Amino acid sequence: MKKILGLILAMSMLLGLCSCAVNQGGSDSDVIKIGYVNPTTGPLAGNGEGCAWAVKQITDYVKEHPITVDGKEKTIEVIVYDSESDQNKCTELTQKLIEEDNIDLMIAIQTPNTVIPVVQVCERYGIPCIATQAPVDPVSNALDEFHWTYDFFYTLDDVYESQRALWTQAGYAPGSGAKVGLLFANDTDGTSWHDLFVRRLAEDGYTVVDPGQYPSGTTDFTSLATTFKNEEIDVIAGTNIPPDFMNSYNAIIAAGVEVGCVTMGKCALLQSDVEALGDLADGLMTQVWWAPTNPFKSDLTGITCAEINEKYKAENGRVMPQPTAFAYAGLELAVQTFIKAGTTNKDAVYKAIGELKCETIVGPVNYNGELGGLKYSNSVLTGGQWQRDENGELQLIIIDNSLYPDIPITGQYQPGNATTKN
Repeated sequence: MKKILGLILAMSMLLGLCSCAVNQGGSDSDVIKIGYVNPTTGPLAGNGEGCAWAVKQITDYVKEHPITVDGKEKTIEVIVYDSESDQNKCTELTQKLIEEDNIDLMIAIQTPNTVIPVVQVCERYGIPCIATQAPVDPVSNALDEFHWTYDFFYTLDDVYESQRALWTQAGYAPGSGAKVGLLFANDTDGTSWHDLFVRRLAEDGYTVVDPGQYPSGTTDFTSLATTFKNEEIDVIAGTNIPPDFMNSYNAIIAAGVEVGCVTMGKCALLQSDVEALGDLADGLMTQVWWAPTNPFKSDLTGITCAEINEKYKAENGRVMPQPTAFAYAGLELAVQTFIKAGTTNKDAVYKAIGELKCETIVGPVNYNGELGGLKYSNSVLTGGQWQRDENGELQLIIIDNSLYPDIPITGQYQPGNATTKN
């Protein structure tokens, strides 16, 4: 019996050592491993565009400028897996990166649909995690406590205030009594937006027209469109993946709904997504996370917003998408973290993330905010409108910089699109 008990105790100690190994680190390897789950395919593929390009830029930079970590010069390897825009795959692939690839740090990026499951796994395993391109509120709501994650993006209060400024330009200022129709899925992201918008709209004197949150993937929006038609709404506000918005917007148009403006997150951020809408894209308004005209310069690589955009255009034939800028910035932060930590020890790496104070290609980072136990750094946010240039090409124009006056305006509001009352 004593031998059996001794064997059990020995096994328990061994298992304990194994479980602790995930949380420690400090490697003799010449390569730092960074995990990255990306929606390369599926409904969120637009958000994942440019991932490979950003990875190459930063890995090439570190090859030319090795960093000293654990007492030796090292390069980085970014291991990217395609989530196929599936949250369950996000979970599985993050576990694979931790258990099989033995990553030193995780980047959780590309909308809450990807970020939240990745963060949840990192918290469970004790892996330092840099989250970005996911609003702070839905990420903070995903867990009761955070011990390994920092988020770098905006809050939903910022989003609301940015969209309110756009409604004001369209003639629907606070106190106007304008009717705002809500268009939100019943996922974590949509629920966070929905709850905050309902509260803030009422506080600002708007009339809320809420047909209820819909299951993502819905194809029949007849009931929602009928509600908007009967209530004679003035504004549509929401955030949706592109297929959901396409289906809902087509139903709204078919029902004869006429509104003064449409402000959308997620589906109206990328040129490829709005181009799919044809003429219905004209005049759509959205938040702008990054633009080539922004006045930022990477402390790591020294590249400016204008320079990185020109480099991307030369290699890809068009303006660099906003998510690509955040992919680049997330990788910047990863490298800056290891430079600051000077080690791959996971406790030290996590501590170093929180101590970062630097400028990235998307703006300054300083993790001095906290929401629901999640520590975060605010990213800059402006308001934009999709307008056609003299060649008929859609361009995202910055028309409001009330939250960040240092960001230059690139054009003026233009009333009217295929659905507007104006």
